[in-house]
Amino acid sequence: MVVLITGASSGIGRETALMLAQKGVQLCLTARRMDRLQSLARDIQSLTGKTPLIVQTDVSKQEQVQELIKKTHDHFQKIDVLINNAGLLMMEPFAAMPLENIKNIMDTNFWSLIYTIQAITPIMTTQGGGHIVNVGSGLSRRGLPFMSAYCASKFALAGLTESVRLELARHNITFTSVYPGGVETEMPKNVDRRKLPSNYPDHAKIPVQRAARAVVKAVQRKPLEVYVPWWVKYAAWLSVISPSLADCLIRRHYKNII
Repeated sequence: MVVLITGASSGIGRETALMLAQKGVQLCLTARRMDRLQSLARDIQSLTGKTPLIVQTDVSKQEQVQELIKKTHDHFQKIDVLINNAGLLMMEPFAAMPLENIKNIMDTNFWSLIYTIQAITPIMTTQGGGHIVNVGSGLSRRGLPFMSAYCASKFALAGLTESVRLELARHNITFTSVYPGGVETEMPKNVDRRKLPSNYPDHAKIPVQRAARAVVKAVQRKPLEVYVPWWVKYAAWLSVISPSLADCLIRRHYKNII
């Protein structure tokens, strides 16, 4: 099995790569930071004796994504699974958020999926099928304050996945959406908290390995959706069934802030 992982240099992407490598999966790993990719490749080589293909790519750039897909296919002659994991998080009040920041979030979290899926669809169609795993967020199903652009990008990811999986099913291309809650990664740690209220509350987070196991499960079992931890699914349901109650509970959590 050949798996291409975007955003593989850290967090969920890195842990997923390590887990899949130990299962004998052939990997192409991509991210912006080449030094991190090289370090990960050495770790995988040490663990398994095999060296993954690494390709430095900014997935917000269509030309670079097209070259990534071509290099991966040229190297392995097939791509069985694409894991769209690259992500960008910035948090600040919506009214004060520069449009450039919103654009950067959408480019990485949403447009990158457009580029990868459109580029890989002809390959998967020709080879008789494939599997695309899109790593979203619990915030793909419920917005939270001070995370408007991030939530918008993850809602867009969910809608795109639900639509395209119906269109491409006839080509035996399957999709899985993975919706993790808060995860212990570099991404939330790198948020500039100076742009948030001083009493902004911390969110519960799960270990990154737990989120990575959910992605590996998605690759192995091909469900339509995976929620991790389990309660994220019920929070999503509550937001649909009773949005006013969901709003009330969130306001209580963010008391004296909103």
